[in-house]
Parts: sequence; C-alpha cells; structure tokens
Amino acid sequence: MKDILHFSHANGFPGGSYRKMLSSLQADYNVQVIDRLAHNPVYPVTDNWAHLCDELIHFFEREYQQPVIAAGHSLGGLLSLMVAQRRPDLVKAIIMLDSPALTRLQANGLRLAKWLGMVDRITPGGRSDGRRAVWADRNEAFEYFRGKTLMKRFDPDCLRDYVEAGTEPCEEGVRLRFDPATELQIYRTIPHNIRAVQPLSVPGLAIGGSESKVYRRVNGALMHSRLGMTVRWLPGSHMFPLEYPEKTAGLIRQWLETYL
Repeated sequence: MKDILHFSHANGFPGGSYRKMLSSLQADYNVQVIDRLAHNPVYPVTDNWAHLCDELIHFFEREYQQPVIAAGHSLGGLLSLMVAQRRPDLVKAIIMLDSPALTRLQANGLRLAKWLGMVDRITPGGRSDGRRAVWADRNEAFEYFRGKTLMKRFDPDCLRDYVEAGTEPCEEGVRLRFDPATELQIYRTIPHNIRAVQPLSVPGLAIGGSESKVYRRVNGALMHSRLGMTVRWLPGSHMFPLEYPEKTAGLIRQWLETYL
C-alpha cells in the first residue's frame, strides 16, 4: 500500500494550482489535497490559526486510516507543522515548503505588529486588500496574473493551473474562488506562536527558496537545530514550488526515499 502524501496549499492558491508538482509524485505516493482551506465556517480564521489547525486535523481523522506524509506550502506547511506537534499520531513525516518557524525576535516582532495594527506592513496582506477579483474570462485572468510580480516567474503550466483552479464562472465572467476577505484575514492572523522548541517526533524536511523574503537562512538553521529537520534550498522566491515544480518534486522524492 502506498504512503499517503497529503498536500496543503498556500494562502490564496487552491490545491489544483500544484498539479504539475504533485503529478510528478503520484506514481510513488497516494497524493491527496484539500481544495480550499479556511472556507468552512465551522473552522473560522482566528488569531494564530487554531481553528484552521483543527480543520486539517479533522480532515486527517475523517479521510485517512493511516498516518500521512503531511506536506504543504507556506500556510499549508505551517498548518502541517501545527498538526504534527499537536497530533503526531496522524503524521508519518512532514514537508514544509517556504514555511518558517519563527525565531524569538521574529515572533515578538510579529506579535507587536498585530497589536499595533501594522501587520499589513510585514505580510502580503497589504497588497491583497482590495485587489481585483473579476475578469471577462480565464484568458484575461491569465494575462493579468502573468504580469504580477508574485507570479511573473511561474512555470506557465502552473500559472494556467492556478487560473483554472482559482477562478469560477460568474455573471461578469470569472471570479476568484479563494475569497479575498478570507485571504486577507489569514495574513492578518499569521501565528506568532509557532516556535521551534523541541525536535519533531517524525522525520521532517524544510525546503526554502534561495531568494525568498519569507523563509530566511536563520529560519532554516533554527528548524534544523531545534526541530531536527533536514533543510534544503532550491532556486526561486517564496513561490518556488510553482516556479520550479519538477525540481521541487524531485527533491521531495529524493528525501522521502532516504528517510522513509
């Protein structure tokens, strides 16, 4: 029986956005995804994402009969870590893609920024507030996103997958499926309490983008020394899984073959 590899997406990027990366792993693993985290009113977005962690835990309990390889990008990686720390019985291994556990200084700075109402200045929330959400069709949406700084380096197949997975028909044409208000709230409630305190009880891999402004070298060093995770780097920005999907999948596979 194949190991289950459950992948959790980044904020604003539904699970289908990662088709190219995940399809490279399907021959060896039973790859599963949640389409859209944080859109179930049973699990509201609150400070430090406690209910979102519950959402992922309950999904694992309901859908799987065995511990899973919990993998995720950004939001999804942090939630995977939270699940592994709260419910290690549900997790066989953890893979975090540009998802930083925070240093003490970073955690205190984030907590202060929240308290002062300045968190939009240090997260992408300020850029997402009020952004465009409707286009005439998916081709127009594709051209729009292709010009955005965050996505201009995307693999073309990944950008197309994002447009397909991330939009839905509406009266005006197509609109974002990931609610912009929810996306903004996720950024504004990023956990300041995810700390690297003690080693994980399961194998862990953390991959960072060499040009990322989110996952720094200091975070990689912390996660290696405190959590006992293997730390690797790939070219690209915070969005490297969608910039270099095949390289990312190859590194994941190589690590899994070594540690599982």
